[in-house]
Amino acid sequence: MKINGMIESRKAQSAMEYLMTYGWAILIIGVALAAMFQMGLFNPSRYVTNTCTLPSGLACGQFILYSNGTLSVSIGNALQDPINVTAIGCSQNKTITNMQIPYNPPSNQIYMPIGSSHTFNINCMGASSLAPGQLYIGYLVINYTDDVTLFPQTVFGKIAVKIS
Repeated sequence: MKINGMIESRKAQSAMEYLMTYGWAILIIGVALAAMFQMGLFNPSRYVTNTCTLPSGLACGQFILYSNGTLSVSIGNALQDPINVTAIGCSQNKTITNMQIPYNPPSNQIYMPIGSSHTFNINCMGASSLAPGQLYIGYLVINYTDDVTLFPQTVFGKIAVKIS
């Protein structure tokens, strides 16, 4: 009977050692993951670079999004013709409801010769509610008229920028 009790005792001790070893390992992994989460290593917006892409012929230069929701973006004209920018907008979806007409009396449009650029300051819908450092992903909408053909165009670009 004593032999049977010793075998059961050894099995119990082996089971306890197994549980303790793996318990400590799981606890250490949990603490390490909590520390990394607290440092922000699992925040994908931390690793995103600021990007601004427009259709061929138009280019984004320098751009910055302020905490009040104002986007300052330099747009260059690499099209074959000069253009007149008649409206520009920024929103989180592809809508033209937030279009702003440039203030440039008497015509209220911005003339951009071939190879030129102009800096626009526009309000981005939904950006003012974000805190500095957060990522804003949205669309840039530009209405312009080709100065040679006089055809109006609407183009959509994509922007991903951290709030400054």
